[in-house]
Amino acid sequence: MKKLIFVLIIGLLLGTAVFADHPGFGIGIVGGGYGGWSGHGYGYPGLSLKIPNAPIFWGFYFPLYEPQHFSMGITSDIYLFDRSLVTKELTNEDGTYKLKLDWYLGLGGFINLYFWWKDALIDFGLRVPVGLSWHIIKQLELFGGIYPGIGFWFGSPWPVHFIIGGELGLRLWLFK
Repeated sequence: MKKLIFVLIIGLLLGTAVFADHPGFGIGIVGGGYGGWSGHGYGYPGLSLKIPNAPIFWGFYFPLYEPQHFSMGITSDIYLFDRSLVTKELTNEDGTYKLKLDWYLGLGGFINLYFWWKDALIDFGLRVPVGLSWHIIKQLELFGGIYPGIGFWFGSPWPVHFIIGGELGLRLWLFK
């Protein structure tokens, strides 16, 4: 079990070098349903991270729904399509600005770890991120999407489950 998780994490990390094509460093806050813990609600706080020259968008979540439990989640998505819907230069009373609205479709994975009392649960799976991103200004991006997928639980009598998660976040782009 530990070897499988180790191999999955190493594979995700090595995959960034193979598909490196997005410049810039992005960091932001995000909230929503991560991965696939469908038994609880949404609104989990998280950190969104995009490393320069690597196409993987990372998410790190720390749900705080029950104080006697500790849990965390990690997501990693590669955007297969990241296209512009609207790119327009507009003029308002304060001057000219650029309106940039994009859509994305990708493939990703998630790992969720849950610990309480003497028990632990590992949940991992695949997800398909679909969403919109609005570049309010060049360095600031508002994004949101849905994430249908399939997950597998270790430590549960119901090993396979389908998910529909969602996220809403704000990302600051540096060195772009």
